[in-house]
Amino acid sequence: MFAVQSELAQSIVIQLKAKLSPQQKAEIEERPTQDLDAFELYLQAKAIIDSYINATDVRAALLQALKSLDEAIQRDPNFVSAYCYAARANDLLFFFDLDPTADRVSMADAAIKSALRLRPDSAEAHFARADYYFRCLRDYDRAQEELAIARPGLPNNSQFFILSGYIIRRRNHFADAERDFSTAFALDPRNPNAYNLLADTYVLQRRFPEAIRVYENVLSAGEQAPIVEFRRASSILSGNADTGPMRDILTRFPDMEFAGGQTPARSWMAMLDGNYAEAERVLTASARQDFQDIDFSFYFPKSWYQAMVARAAGDSARATAAFRECRQILAQRLLVKPEHARTIAVLAQVDAGLGQKDLAIHEAQQAIDLMPVSKDIYDGALVLEGLAQVYTWSGDRDRAIDLVQKLLTMPGYINYGRLKLHPLWSPLRGDPRFEKIVKA
Repeated sequence: MFAVQSELAQSIVIQLKAKLSPQQKAEIEERPTQDLDAFELYLQAKAIIDSYINATDVRAALLQALKSLDEAIQRDPNFVSAYCYAARANDLLFFFDLDPTADRVSMADAAIKSALRLRPDSAEAHFARADYYFRCLRDYDRAQEELAIARPGLPNNSQFFILSGYIIRRRNHFADAERDFSTAFALDPRNPNAYNLLADTYVLQRRFPEAIRVYENVLSAGEQAPIVEFRRASSILSGNADTGPMRDILTRFPDMEFAGGQTPARSWMAMLDGNYAEAERVLTASARQDFQDIDFSFYFPKSWYQAMVARAAGDSARATAAFRECRQILAQRLLVKPEHARTIAVLAQVDAGLGQKDLAIHEAQQAIDLMPVSKDIYDGALVLEGLAQVYTWSGDRDRAIDLVQKLLTMPGYINYGRLKLHPLWSPLRGDPRFEKIVKA
């Protein structure tokens, strides 16, 4: 029976086109349930959650994983690992605003409590609670306390090091985060979360050659996913403003769309060519209503990008209409999650685009107060960049440039390629102070 179960589990993973790491082999040997069908459902869900960062549609993927886990738990109500992964899927849906409701938080909490009731000393359950504290409650101290409890029971678990790195990176401990992501990558080199977050950590520090090297190592190891090539091209573009690799990958894979991240890139390239009709066309052609941009953690409404195109084309009426539509969408999000700093920061930028300077500055400052860099350098820098953008669009060049200079002294996504080429910063171009920053 056990031999058959182990063989079945390995065959499932192979069918999912994933190679077994030593950690995964050990987990299979542990057999957390005696129900073969429940185990199969769990493995399918686990593969999705452990690689969510490369999902074409993250929300749909996580909901499918939850469906499988719910079925697994129905088959075996004592399946601790299934409860833990169900909690993590709900955490991710809430954290990335894919379903930022109180119900998601409650479901995550209930799953963790079920796991701990069944096995109070479970390292996996304490790991799941750390994820919950971080993603749902933004309580970084308690998250790290739970990780400390879980650590002895997860000595070579790549997911442990990914979450640990993710949390301490937000607390501005980049050397430690780099160490954890490197450990996760060494333990599980084909795990998209491991290699993407390691590369992203280099990008945030503007160490672009090292980020590019991570992606090239992944590609040379046989991982021929177009999204890896895209992120390599994005790192090149950010580092030296070379659009060639980006244009090449978008041409070779015209239908590529992971979490909506490629459509904005296509629109941007068209704007650089002065082809605003094409920039608008690619946005309109996408069935998606929101898209990721430079980072993996926020989805901008389609109307945000349509406003960018209209502004670049000099069509103020269309830009205003798009900004108004975008504002309505963001306001609806804030009804569900009223203190979400990133959403408020983007709302501030929209209001600046609508000419509401005082309101925009007030909103941007509110976002900064909610998420200061002292609490979370990752989101803190992004909301601070929102204020810089408000000043840029409000015609206050001096304050905008002062903030850009400040942002360049801390980790973040503001970089040479975006300052030189992205339409967000077009109003500053030609200013001697700004051009000096770009050249530096």
